[in-house]
Amino acid sequence: MSINLIPNLFKNSRISIGKQQFYNATKNSSKRKNASVAVILRVDSKYNDIFDDCSFKCICNSKRNEHKEKCINTFIQSLISNHKDQRNNNNNNNNNNNNNNNNNNNNNNNDSNNNNNSLLSKNDNYIPLELLYLKRFSRNGNNGEVCFPGGKIELNETEQEAAERETLEEVSIDLKSSNNFTLIGQLDDKFTYDQIGVHSFIYLQLCKETPKIILSPNELVDYGWVNLDYILNSRENKNSKRSDNNNNNNNNNNNNNNNNNNNDDMNKIQFTTVSEITISKSLKSNYLLRKICDHLYVPYLMLPIVSNYQFRLWGLTLDITSDLLKRLTGSSPIPSARAVNNSFLLYITRNPYKSLFIFSTTFLSVLISTLLYLK
Repeated sequence: MSINLIPNLFKNSRISIGKQQFYNATKNSSKRKNASVAVILRVDSKYNDIFDDCSFKCICNSKRNEHKEKCINTFIQSLISNHKDQRNNNNNNNNNNNNNNNNNNNNNNNDSNNNNNSLLSKNDNYIPLELLYLKRFSRNGNNGEVCFPGGKIELNETEQEAAERETLEEVSIDLKSSNNFTLIGQLDDKFTYDQIGVHSFIYLQLCKETPKIILSPNELVDYGWVNLDYILNSRENKNSKRSDNNNNNNNNNNNNNNNNNNNDDMNKIQFTTVSEITISKSLKSNYLLRKICDHLYVPYLMLPIVSNYQFRLWGLTLDITSDLLKRLTGSSPIPSARAVNNSFLLYITRNPYKSLFIFSTTFLSVLISTLLYLK
């Protein structure tokens, strides 16, 4: 997935100026029940050399991190042009080396093939993108959620302000810096199993070096950047739903030993039950919901992040990632929970109180009708 797809994000998720002004002017105390996250994209660190001769220069005179589409597209085209020039120079050097020494050229070709695994690596326009993921702290060790930087919206704070503030607090990245980052747009709002509304904002890194990431203690334990091609090229494991319970029991006993070592599960979309993977307090404490979740499956994907912790992407963060892929490419390989579950069970878990109310009123109506009929 290349940076030349960023214009698709502008088209499919850009916040209009009028709407953005409305967001900045609206500061409702009820938003404290919601949360905001920052979805941060950057050029793959292996391609940082393309920034050497074309650093970002704002042409829209924006004093904030909300550069105009033309400004960002011009910068992207300059990166692609510089990348083409570098590739041409490398090809010329390789041809010269080939004339001098065929054996050395074969070795160089093998190394280059290992470094460019993507199907699009031969495309001059291809500059891969990476996405930042975090691992939250958990008292249960490896059970902390994989997430994006973000948190709850405070009083008198907009959704965007919350995403930028939480990112600064959690990973020490200042998204307000207009020379280092720009706001691309906003994804669809999502809801957690605890019915917390989550707003997702997309940011693109404009500088060569990512600011030093300092994790917030007692909140986060690790982080990693993942090439979006890894997720885009993932495929569903058809047999995982049937055998997942046995696999999960084995994984729970050997979490540390299996981290990033099980190549069979990498780049494959697996399935597990909600009760097995969730840390939601409301679902864990409700006996009826817990039993229903024993038969409710959700997809997850193991991320290729070298860490002492297991990066298992699922739930809300996976939904946001899937939405991002759809905005970029028009499709996503990640199946929805609705596609692999009973719609009735899924509705109960996502609307437990409403479902209980409907069930209670229906039961009382039937009971009253029966008593009236008997009389």
